Amino acid sequence: MKKVKIIFSIFSIVSLLSCSNSDDNAETPQVVTPGEALLLAPAKDDTCIMGTIVNATESEFEFAWNAGQNATGYTINLTDLKSGNTTTITATETKRIVRLLQNNPYSWSVTSRASGSEETSTSPVWKFYNVGEGIANYAPYPAAITSPQNLETLTGLTTIIEWVGTDADNDIASYDVFLGTTNPPTDTLGNTTNMSIASGNLSLGTTYYLQVVTNDTFGNKTKSVVTRFTTP
Repeated sequence: MKKVKIIFSIFSIVSLLSCSNSDDNAETPQVVTPGEALLLAPAKDDTCIMGTIVNATESEFEFAWNAGQNATGYTINLTDLKSGNTTTITATETKRIVRLLQNNPYSWSVTSRASGSEETSTSPVWKFYNVGEGIANYAPYPAAITSPQNLETLTGLTTIIEWVGTDADNDIASYDVFLGTTNPPTDTLGNTTNMSIASGNLSLGTTYYLQVVTNDTFGNKTKSVVTRFTTP
């Protein structure tokens, strides 16, 4: 009887060790991160991508990019820079035909996805201008306000307003800055050829709205997206 108990005990110990080793050697699932797509067309700062004319106001153009490593699907992030609206377009290949408004500025990027993974990678953002028939000069891209940031709460009652302005023709003449408590703001803070301006004294505990209008030498004007910020 003692021999049976000893044999059973040895068998139990061996079984436990075997289970332990099996668990220790179990492989940890590998997380797959897709690589960034390399944008090809429309090219960065391109101003002549009219493509196939669909009607008086729209044309179709093929977007293209090089595959990201391990990527099995993509999302085109297309922003209308006049309205500020962003559209997402899915693709399984590295190209997709997209309908665009003529005489309109856009920006785009591509987000790469991998099957079975929640990880994604997004390419840099490129801007371009889809021309219209007979367009000889292009309106500026909307200014990108960099400070203060949207929904930011300031630490004081003054700030320096900063933005980045770009134009395919490189003929920006000046900027009109609007700052007020209505959305969109109608109070003019000033006109400047710089890409910064002082806010002046602001009121305590107040929500402000900020917009920058870019003017070029041909009289074209482009409004930025409105930024909202609050004083302490």
